[in-house]
Amino acid sequence: MNSDTTTTGRLRIEELDVIRGFALCGIHVVNVYQQVVFAAVFGDQPGLGITVMPAVVRYGFYERFLPIFTVLFGVGFALFLASAGNRTDRPRVVFARRLVVLAVFGGLHQLFHPGEVLLPYAVFGLVVLLPASYLRPRWALAVGLALLLVGAQTVAGYGVIPGLLVLGYALAGLGVADALSDHTRRWALAAAALGTVTVAYWSSVAAGIQLPRLSFGATSLPSQLAGVVTGLLYVCLVILALRTGAGRVLRWALAPMGRMALTNYLLATVLILVLSPALGIDGLDDWPAIATLVVGIIVAEMVASRVWLTRFRLGPAEWLWRCATWWRMTPIRR
Repeated sequence: MNSDTTTTGRLRIEELDVIRGFALCGIHVVNVYQQVVFAAVFGDQPGLGITVMPAVVRYGFYERFLPIFTVLFGVGFALFLASAGNRTDRPRVVFARRLVVLAVFGGLHQLFHPGEVLLPYAVFGLVVLLPASYLRPRWALAVGLALLLVGAQTVAGYGVIPGLLVLGYALAGLGVADALSDHTRRWALAAAALGTVTVAYWSSVAAGIQLPRLSFGATSLPSQLAGVVTGLLYVCLVILALRTGAGRVLRWALAPMGRMALTNYLLATVLILVLSPALGIDGLDDWPAIATLVVGIIVAEMVASRVWLTRFRLGPAEWLWRCATWWRMTPIRR
């Protein structure tokens, strides 16, 4: 952990910032396809583009990084709720206000990026996460797993979000967030187990094997559960990588980006919409330009985040979110 603090004065867990920055990089890859490529090729039905998505994106990125981001939101909720209790006797009221502000961000963002996640986070946070906060962590873990299984089998896209939010809250309550820098052997065993399931899934897809379905509706997507498992595998691998010589590079590159995740998520949409026409991206075959755009956005946000945080304590969107949450102006300069 470093010496910087969160909204409520709690010491930041730098590993969470690194993982959040890592997840943001993967989300950018998917968003470029969804916002630009699929919209150009499939018009009002961009979801059809999933079936022709390049294999590396479909099985390596799509539905793999959003679960990470979602679990982290649940973790952040638990940490915020615990710390806010030191500043107010009504921490859930404060967090409800925080979610309402997030809904405003998300509603505006939906105008430029249909299908974005901020608005669903705010809605599910109010409807599912706040009530779940009255549960003990172990009960919340059970509820989260049940919601995840049902949601993944019944609703495409957003179906896994409620369960993952509650799982993130439960994991934080069980101390997982504070143990990210410890228990190397346990993280390695978790990576091995998740890796085995991931490889088995990929192998079955490659062999054309139809996996058993637990469907309750026509929109069932069993691949969502595989995406969650793969995303958790990525998290374990990043945590293990932070213990190697690459850890210092990962912290340098990803932690500032993760600290400004809201700003960077919104900024990426602006960059995608502005730069994609200049690069001539209008189809699935424009992969060199797509790769250039994705890498350019990630590098630009890494550099900009580091430069910004040398002078300021928060990203601009994070600062607005904090001020609106607590109904007071807070210092932004260091």
